Amino acid sequence: MNVNRIAVVILLFGCSAVSRAHHSFVMLFDPSQSVTVAGVVTDFQFIAPHAYIRIDVTDDNGAVTEWELETTSPGQLIRAGLTPDVLNIGDEISAIGNPTRDGRPLMRLLTITLPDGEQKQIQ
Repeated sequence: MNVNRIAVVILLFGCSAVSRAHHSFVMLFDPSQSVTVAGVVTDFQFIAPHAYIRIDVTDDNGAVTEWELETTSPGQLIRAGLTPDVLNIGDEISAIGNPTRDGRPLMRLLTITLPDGEQKQIQ
């Protein structure tokens, strides 16, 4: 009986660690707003639970801001036609997504326009 209780405690601690790492979409992002950015891909992390694309966005004054584009799961990206070999470091892309509520350069990616002009709907 003690072994079962220990197993349950370990399982609960493991689940709580995972739930803390995952965030609520509506708490972080504002689904009533959208933002469009264009820039150069610096990183594409094709990982679970959400893949991330980082791009350098240059404003009219030449200042560069690194934007992070949070996507959905790798499985959903594959179904949308966005596989790891589609994006390369140095590619110029544009993206539309929901901005964060606190103004950080981070968005929940909805649509991406690839270097060849093809658009992919992520959601």
